Amino acid sequence: MMRPVTADLLIEGGTIVAFDGKEHRQLEGGYVAIAGDEIVGLGKSFVGEAKRRIDARGRIVIPGQISTHAHIGAHEGPRLLIDAGRRDFIRSSFLHFLPTRRDGGPGFMAPQDARASLRYGFATLLRHGVTTVLAFAPAGPRDGELMLEVAAEFGIRLVWAPVVAGGRYWLEGDGRVVRELDDAAGRKSLEAAARFVEAHRGALDGRLSGVIALDEYYVSSPALRREAKQVARALGVPFTLHFVEQHREFFETMVATGQTPVQCLAEEEVLDEGTILAHCVYIASHGAVAYPLEDDIAILGASKVNVAHSPVAFARRGLALESFSRYRRAGVNVALGTDTYPLDMFSEMRMASLMNKLADNNHEEAPAADVFAASNLAGAQALGRPDLGRIAPGAKADLVIVDPRALAFGINPDPIRALVHLATPDMIDTVIVAGRALVEGKRLLVADEDEILDAAQRSSHAVWQGHAAHDLLGRSVAERFPPALRAWTE
Repeated sequence: MMRPVTADLLIEGGTIVAFDGKEHRQLEGGYVAIAGDEIVGLGKSFVGEAKRRIDARGRIVIPGQISTHAHIGAHEGPRLLIDAGRRDFIRSSFLHFLPTRRDGGPGFMAPQDARASLRYGFATLLRHGVTTVLAFAPAGPRDGELMLEVAAEFGIRLVWAPVVAGGRYWLEGDGRVVRELDDAAGRKSLEAAARFVEAHRGALDGRLSGVIALDEYYVSSPALRREAKQVARALGVPFTLHFVEQHREFFETMVATGQTPVQCLAEEEVLDEGTILAHCVYIASHGAVAYPLEDDIAILGASKVNVAHSPVAFARRGLALESFSRYRRAGVNVALGTDTYPLDMFSEMRMASLMNKLADNNHEEAPAADVFAASNLAGAQALGRPDLGRIAPGAKADLVIVDPRALAFGINPDPIRALVHLATPDMIDTVIVAGRALVEGKRLLVADEDEILDAAQRSSHAVWQGHAAHDLLGRSVAERFPPALRAWTE
């Protein structure tokens, strides 16, 4: 006989994507019982008492989505780059706005309102169903206090420590962008990141966890990468870095070492289940590299490393991972990241599936169940968190309720295939993190969306209006990145 359960919140009815200990299962008309910050009951028939109930009939209840790689903000720079940008950067976008002027001129992002941008980013993640996010960001104002303040305001589950920077990019007076390694600065920032992790264990009521995030493979030395990985192991937190997201990374590594970047990481002993490679696109087998003499994917798979796949931003630059399914078959744990705007996991799932089908010329690749699991279970695995990414007793109460009643979604025989290929963020009705509703009735409960949008708009316009002061030729945004349509003239 089922023992009675006392729940703070009971979600009942609808289609529940439940975890049976091995895989997701489709539970129709069941219930999820929550007490405190945990799921305490799951099944067909609820027995017990509940302080509050949510009727989920006609809706889909899914695990909270996990973004394993995100730059949280308004993304003033990337928004300028659709259909545009310097050709010599070979598809890279961030090189247009990240480098510092060598002559000491103002940085592109100098006019940004950091708080407004962060609040916009966190609000977007929540409204789009992301309940846990691994953030890539420097310490920012007041040594990380601003990031923690905004994360606390929005109630999201945050994986973060200030990034470790092993060098930087410079914008030279002749227009060239060059990199400069700096191991001393890298070690100093690594020590600061380690102190941050130790000092903030269990912060935000347990919603903050640490990570050692090395900004880039390309702007770091082998010694720093080894040290950073060793620190992550000692702290018991994940290690992550941007990896082969630029065309030049592969070829310059081959020229310098005679090995592929993947082979270098393997030799440096940083590839294992606790490492998350952000992007990992330009490897030996990729069509844009065309170096068939090494099997990088086999090396990655043998190490059981994690890849944070963010297909939307790369598709905008005409590039795709080759491929989601191929990496998974080799043993790589492919999770999803929301990277840049719109910080929307539904877009990432859809693009991951479609780009895989195109890359492999096979409509059966990247099936919906695999891509959906990449947004939750794979992310939990990458973070070493078996209590996240699933609806199961004992798991953290991070859930999302989707209202699919919309013409765009339509009537579908399979809710998961429909979610991956048809769902949009405006269908998300409720978002719960650690048992607390942060979004309900398709509105944020923790902040005013209109105020967030207004502040982000002011910040963005200030950045764009200040572009001429950053640009070496004094060009405005419209001159450097011409609009899609010319202005009306009388």
